[in-house]
Amino acid sequence: MKSTYSSLHSWLCIMLVGVFTTSAIQSASAQSSLESAFDNSYIFWGYPNMYLNYQAKIAFPLIDQMLQANPPKTEVNSQRRLALTTLDLFLHDAEYERRDALYSFINTRLSRVLSSLKETMTAGVRIYKFYNCGFIIQSAKTTIAVDIVPGGASYKPCIHDSILYELVDYCDALLITNSDEANKKVATIFINSGKKVLAPDDVLTNLDGIDYVGTSEEQTMEIGGMTLHVMPGHNDKKSNNIYIMDFKSGIVAHTGAQDNDDDWERIDQVKSKYKTDVLLTKSQNVNLESMLAGFKPGLVITMGENLLTSSVDRRESYWTTQKRLQDLAQLAIPDIVMTWGERYDIINADTEETTSTKAVKKMIDGVMYIKRNGNTYNAAGMKVN
Repeated sequence: MKSTYSSLHSWLCIMLVGVFTTSAIQSASAQSSLESAFDNSYIFWGYPNMYLNYQAKIAFPLIDQMLQANPPKTEVNSQRRLALTTLDLFLHDAEYERRDALYSFINTRLSRVLSSLKETMTAGVRIYKFYNCGFIIQSAKTTIAVDIVPGGASYKPCIHDSILYELVDYCDALLITNSDEANKKVATIFINSGKKVLAPDDVLTNLDGIDYVGTSEEQTMEIGGMTLHVMPGHNDKKSNNIYIMDFKSGIVAHTGAQDNDDDWERIDQVKSKYKTDVLLTKSQNVNLESMLAGFKPGLVITMGENLLTSSVDRRESYWTTQKRLQDLAQLAIPDIVMTWGERYDIINADTEETTSTKAVKKMIDGVMYIKRNGNTYNAAGMKVN
């Protein structure tokens, strides 16, 4: 009996010690967690991916906010320059291509373009920089998409399908300049929606419904209220169309990836035939000076910066583009460097004064907004209510 009692006592002691020890550990752990919850939330030792994810979630919204507060202008202030350069830093670190925050950043900005496209226009031309070399050019009568691609990898595109399917509703046509800017999914969406798709004759040859243009000589056609002039060109040996779009309230030209010495004689004559208000062209073109001299536009907006499909060393940064344009200052052509989802308006002189008299600028939480006709717009002109 005594032996049995001793064994039972020993067993009970062990159990009690275990219970008290567990309780003490849990209590200490809870107290420690409570006291250091803030510090532990920002300690990433041993978890570099977690750190990079968190940093991306913090940085991209701040870049977006800074860009909204400092929209595209010919005179670049230090805040906008810093925002673009910071974006360069993130886009030249391949680690961030795997972060969801980057894709959220892109799609948030492109969603604002869709919201802006819904607004009624009465005058002028709006130019939206979409993604890569893609642009949307909108007038009161016609909206044209140029070189729209989803970007990224097929298993993880940069642009959500929902954005592409909504975009087509606002556009009258899709223009494709060359095979590198052609995407079968995007072209199919436009064709199935009954919209025109124009391209050089060596683009998406296995897809029915494309109108092949610009194969040998300049062509002119009407799309909605816009007159389109198609100049055949080349990128090396591949076909590349140059599109000159006359919206009546402004002429916008998109050069695609044009780069071929045999075409310069034709390009040199453009300025004598068309008064181009805005030229959309790639800044990394080695013949950029010749392109600008040939068109002699009222304004140049660059494209092709930070192509995520290119290796990091081959991605044109925004600061590099700005340097290239500074080197061509002797041409006296105003320039603008834009990023995804931004807009620039061409306003006719007779409507500019009327518009400005109805607008009131207002600072809200340190960000400049414009109040007009009961609506609120950000500094880039996009409606926010």
